[in-house]
Amino acid sequence: MKISSFCARKVYMNWFTAKIMEKKFACTQGGKEFIFMLFRHSNSENEVLRVFLKSQEASKRNKLAMMKDLLWKESIAAVKLSSEFSDFKAFRRELEKALPQNSSAIRARYTQMIIRWFFPTHSIDNLLTKVWTFYRDELLLREIMRYQYLTIEPVVCEFVIQNVLTRPPGSVLKIDYLKDFLMKKYGVVKRHPLTALSSAIRYIGLASRGKNGIVISEIGVPKTALLILTHHIFAPTPRTVTLKEIMSNSFWQCLGIRDSEKVKRILHEADASGIITKYIVADQLEQITTKYSFDEFVQRKIRF
Repeated sequence: MKISSFCARKVYMNWFTAKIMEKKFACTQGGKEFIFMLFRHSNSENEVLRVFLKSQEASKRNKLAMMKDLLWKESIAAVKLSSEFSDFKAFRRELEKALPQNSSAIRARYTQMIIRWFFPTHSIDNLLTKVWTFYRDELLLREIMRYQYLTIEPVVCEFVIQNVLTRPPGSVLKIDYLKDFLMKKYGVVKRHPLTALSSAIRYIGLASRGKNGIVISEIGVPKTALLILTHHIFAPTPRTVTLKEIMSNSFWQCLGIRDSEKVKRILHEADASGIITKYIVADQLEQITTKYSFDEFVQRKIRF
């Protein structure tokens, strides 16, 4: 029976939601509209379910195929190059010419990938370019780029938070862990996404290559990077920010910080050093008040 009323739509939607959850798919608003469209052209509930689930499987396969090898060295060079430009289009043209690959098609594709990861606003007035322009510190740049990459690649970010930061440095993550993660995520494991995931974790400094997998690395505490991002994300101009706001955002985990207490200690130290105006606990509410705008912070090259 085709959908003919609002009530019928709700009945079918409830039925479909239950069926889709059995298959561990999310039913987004776009998915709902797709279902309704299918029902307008079919009398069979099971046929509509089959077509919908098939479309979801195809979507997952496309997402899996989209996981690309991280061009880490090229991306670092690109950020440094961007500091020499005031016009984004001119920078993009120069980046494409500067890449070492012989094929112009490959250079164009790599340029697109680098921009997607590290220049998502398509502007020279961006976080990474400012950090490099004022600090000229490659270790700090790599820390901020780690955060930037993981915010663009949620699958890698999820693996890092669930499987890397939960284990102590020196732990070995066997390749089976990566395979199991991708299998649960996509229902299939292909060689290229597997190697792309493994190499990305190593490139961003959270692991090294081991005999039977990857070895989780111990990294320095990214104090300056944490304060830069706190200003960038929460306080582009001086303001009061609650610790709840800071802790509920995964940016500190994307930097490689393992526990929230370490974040609090860094902020307490920043208060004691006069880098922020204050860190207070009032009525069981922890909060900080920043002293500088984000632009002032990086222009002053404040380190911690």
